[in-house]
Amino acid sequence: MQPEPGEGVPRGNLDKLLRKVMAERGLDLQQYRERYVERRLAVRLNTLGIQTYAQYAAYLDRDPDEYHNLVDAITINVTQFFRDAEVFELFRCQVVPAIIEQKVARRQRVLRVWSAGCATGEEPYSLAMSLLDQISRLGVDTIVPTVIGTDLDRLAIATAKRAVYPVRQLEQIPKQDRLRYLDIGAETFTVKQRVRDMVRFQYLNLFEDPPIHGVDAVFCRNVFIYFNKADQERLVRAFWESLIRGGYLVLGRSERLTPEVAGDFELVDGRQRIYRKPLALQRR
Repeated sequence: MQPEPGEGVPRGNLDKLLRKVMAERGLDLQQYRERYVERRLAVRLNTLGIQTYAQYAAYLDRDPDEYHNLVDAITINVTQFFRDAEVFELFRCQVVPAIIEQKVARRQRVLRVWSAGCATGEEPYSLAMSLLDQISRLGVDTIVPTVIGTDLDRLAIATAKRAVYPVRQLEQIPKQDRLRYLDIGAETFTVKQRVRDMVRFQYLNLFEDPPIHGVDAVFCRNVFIYFNKADQERLVRAFWESLIRGGYLVLGRSERLTPEVAGDFELVDGRQRIYRKPLALQRR
């Protein structure tokens, strides 16, 4: 068996580099196994012809765009259905029922979820299937669910609207959802019309366009780790304004709120990075 590129090469102080990445971009790499991080970093260092973590830290200072490559190397950002199954299980079985209970108590009908950075649509359709499943299980036919997917990439949005995906992605989707919500062919499957009817896609620049308002949950997963801390905080504050009282914010597993904005939210699940806008708001 051949060793990984760069395996066994003395790189220096990994913890110091990880602390730098956390301080500069809020990217928490310590959730990953150390050997995994070392292997993924070795790919970038070898590509750049760099030997040590100190040299790589200096390179990040010279070329901040390298953070994008680092994020891709570590998190392996592949858009897929129900990415991080534990997050979607918690959303389906705990968050959605809590939202519905709140809606019923307030005699409200409209339930809206925003997928910010929706790419080619896998996340919005996963959210839609989760909502439909719980609404059916709870027997609440008064609730009208909508998922809004936004992205900067117009080609990705066009793909999302077609709702046709290769069959290899089926394994990511729970079996009961495949049976209820998909039309499966030999090489591709299509999301059924009743799911597509509740999902709306639109172009939106998170920093230039007005945010979506009056939403019950915002999913922004593996997106804002690409931005510096100031832009991350600006974005989180925009999400805070978007959410109704008691609304939920769901980030990626490698992301976390900075101390400057964390106090505006209640922590629901630290491991899954789920936060809640308080029901009772104090003066901010």
